[in-house]
Amino acid sequence: MLFLLPIGYNGAMGNIVTYMQEEQRTFSELPFQAVDSLVCSVICYFNFDRSFPPVASNGAKTRLHDIVALSDWSTLCAASWLEDAKETKDFMQALMASRRYRDMSVAFYANEFSNVVEKQFSATTLFLGQGAAYLAFRGTDGSFAGWKEDFNLCFKRVIPSQRSAEAYLSGVASATEGPLVIGGHSKGGNLAEYAALVCPEEVYARVAAVYNHDGPSFLDNPSPRIDEASFDEKLDKTVPESSAFGMILERRSGYRVVRSSALSVFQHNPFSWEVENGDFACQETLNKSAVFFDAALDEWLRSKSAEERERFIDTIYELFVSTEASSWAEFQSKLLANTKKIVGKGGRLDPETRKFILSTIASLGGILKRETIKRFRPSPLTWRPLRKERYNTSSNNRNQS
Repeated sequence: MLFLLPIGYNGAMGNIVTYMQEEQRTFSELPFQAVDSLVCSVICYFNFDRSFPPVASNGAKTRLHDIVALSDWSTLCAASWLEDAKETKDFMQALMASRRYRDMSVAFYANEFSNVVEKQFSATTLFLGQGAAYLAFRGTDGSFAGWKEDFNLCFKRVIPSQRSAEAYLSGVASATEGPLVIGGHSKGGNLAEYAALVCPEEVYARVAAVYNHDGPSFLDNPSPRIDEASFDEKLDKTVPESSAFGMILERRSGYRVVRSSALSVFQHNPFSWEVENGDFACQETLNKSAVFFDAALDEWLRSKSAEERERFIDTIYELFVSTEASSWAEFQSKLLANTKKIVGKGGRLDPETRKFILSTIASLGGILKRETIKRFRPSPLTWRPLRKERYNTSSNNRNQS
């Protein structure tokens, strides 16, 4: 199969930027693989409606190299994490110079946003040659509505962007032929999984692979397909070693843990993911801190009803939007003043709501405390007679008990 061969290049440890700089074989010479998926997931954050030339929402294709060469990069990357990432310039230069990526074409750009229904959805189709297409779903942008939709996953079985992802996959499938690969970073990974799980059988048969790069899982299984062997074979979920976001609601074990050059939550940045020999540099398990946080968050979510989770998230969201900022960037531009507004608004909540918010936060603190005590409590001593051979220096006896 074109997309599933684990062939790599002989490069040293690096990240997706060094991979792009060093790997110059085309997709016909080296099949599409997981690192390519993360590169495409980053490309999906581009504002293709503001590029030059702009990308149409229909099947009219635009060469990716031309877009990167002729567009203003700050405009192309505005309002996303790419705006502030120090590796963005190197990423753009590598993309424009890459023999592997520059001849890709872009089409079917979708960008939907609504504060009213708390929806932030964007997707792009990248044509890889030989009739194959990669459908990239964008992760969360910097808008409050986008982040609110992410948190809605904790109490809603289906969010608006998931419905749009389902429609997008079916729409592109009906307008194209050949194999389809779908994926995304952050919430985009969740959308890719959801679309593959609920799409019609004839579309699903064309899906060669599904990539979820540190995206959350689901409150409830979207369809029985999630337990089928065919889906397990298609899915490649990757999370960084201290993943927090990608482990939300995740109950499965079939994910790969990627080493990262960053710390804590900053590992969510795709540029921090380490690449070795053409594939992600992986380790066996998550870091202890990630396991601790995941266990505590899971217990906290299970301790609250869906109604309680919704009420808590909605109230916190309303406090933030009361500052009249519409994004994290706007909020941080007047951080002190906006923080004062939130504190003031919180103090004026009705007594019942205020008590609910404080008790909910306190319950999370209690769970974190219990998890900490549980993990650092010394194991009870077990006394037993010492056997002489236990300390024998012979290699045959050293490990006997």
